[in-house]
Formats: sequence, structure tokens, C-alpha cells
Amino acid sequence: MSRPIRTTALTALTCAGLLVVTACGSDSSAGGSSGGGEADSSAPLFDQLPEDIQQAGQITIGSSIDYPPFESYAEDGTTLQGFEVELATALEEQLGVTFDWQNASFDTLFTALRSGRYDIVYGAVNDTPEREQTFDFVTYLQSSQALVTAAGNPAGIVTEDDLCGLSIAIVRGGVQGDILDAQSTACTAAGNEPVNVLPFDGNSGEQLAVKQGQADAMLENYPTAAVFAPESDGDLEIVPDLQLSPQFFGMVVPKDQTELRDVLQQAWQAIIDDGSYAQVLDGYDLSDIAVEEAGINQAGAN
Repeated sequence: MSRPIRTTALTALTCAGLLVVTACGSDSSAGGSSGGGEADSSAPLFDQLPEDIQQAGQITIGSSIDYPPFESYAEDGTTLQGFEVELATALEEQLGVTFDWQNASFDTLFTALRSGRYDIVYGAVNDTPEREQTFDFVTYLQSSQALVTAAGNPAGIVTEDDLCGLSIAIVRGGVQGDILDAQSTACTAAGNEPVNVLPFDGNSGEQLAVKQGQADAMLENYPTAAVFAPESDGDLEIVPDLQLSPQFFGMVVPKDQTELRDVLQQAWQAIIDDGSYAQVLDGYDLSDIAVEEAGINQAGAN
């Protein structure tokens, strides 16, 4: 697979000293790249990178940059921020190359990865058995899904069975659709109404649907929900004691790029071992989703 050479790159509520990376793309909804420099051949893992990436001096990331606290744009619309951005910066120190961030709708990322537009997909991506049939995953977090409702939980959601007959917002192309499809099947098997799944292009669309009453709730990655719900001025709340489908998050790599996959795993393990990984997650009060070992294709280990 040939790679095009491109020009590079909260507590759960707030993060003092938040690291940011300025994006250079002119259209933040369709693309954007973080500023970078020349490759550092003295970096610990540089020599283990594929030769074309060494020459390019960068790894191109496809990402849907609308998921605080994972990654999002600051108010200027071009500056990248979030804990996965900070983790990527730590990885750059190990690899000696920069990450070139390209923003796109989540449901387009895997097709673009297959076509060679990106080297990897990164950013709140769940590792699933279905996705592992086509791609490899380098796993670095483990978390679950949360249900978010309007203030006061008008629909009275307490358990998964309460979702029967309700309208639930999701991000198009995410694992949440599969989770709700399975629940919908359980609903109809029990003689209840199915779940009405409402897909949106990004997190902001889901939130608006719940706030305006178009959806009874939204299903979202727990770390993301733990940020936007408390920051909603009382408009949204997380359903307590109901987290669904614990899964690993991973960097997504084409199946034929085992050399890149393996060096990325080593880079993740290096920042876990040197403490920089924990430092970033602690700064966002997310130490509970940390892992001790970076893995490969761990969907079956959930």
C-alpha cells in the first residue's frame, strides 16, 4: 500500500494546562492536518517504522474530530485538543514522526482507510469482532457505553429493557448501532416495540436531538458522555448505574500493514511504561479506562 506524502501535523470537565496542536486544514469539517516537522531518526522506534513512513516523516490519521474529551476542535475551529491528541504527541516522541490529522465523518473512515487515504484510523474507535475481519486494532483503552437523556430522564430509563419503543440517537457508523440493534431484537422477542435508532453524523447532532426532544436518549462512549453531559448547563444527564458493552478502543491499521501495527503497539507500550500515558489520562480523570498493556485485536477479550 503506497501512502501519499502530505504536509503534517478536565478532570472530565476541565484540564489545566491542556495541550493543543494547531491544525492547518482550511476546512475543519472535511479535513485538517496538525503542524509537524522533520523526522527524528534518533527516536527510539524510528528504525522500526515502514520505510515509506520514515521517508514521509509522518503517519496520516483519519479521525472524526467531534468527540471531547478524546479529540475535538477548540473554539477557533482549527486547534486540536483532547486526551487522545496528547497521547498522540507522546507517541510521536517514541516514533520520531508526526501525526497528520485528517477530519471526516466517522462512517467514511474505514472505507477511506481501505483505499489508502489514511495510514491509520484513530479516535474513540471500538475494537469489535466484525471490524477485526477487515482491520487490525492496536488497543490502548477499555471503556463502555453510556445512555444520556434530557434532564430528569423523562422516559424513565433504568435498564436496557426500558429502551424498547424509544428513540435513541447514535453516531452513524459507530458500534452503538449494533448494540441497539441487538437490544431491539430482544425487545421484539419479548413482545415489545423495537428500538427506534436515529443516526447522526457527529456528537453535536446527537446532543441536539435529545435536547430538542427528537430522541429520548443517546448512546455514546462513556468518557465522551462524562464530559458533555455535565457541561450542558443542566440540559443533559447520564443514566446512572447503566453502562453497556465494555470494549477496547484501538488504533485501526490495514491487515497488510503488520510492520506499522507492531511498531505502534510498541510505542503505546513505551508510553505506558514510562508513565506519560498515565499522566495524560490522570489529567482528565480517566485513569479508570487505562490498560496496563497495549494489545492487538482484543475484541474477544472484552
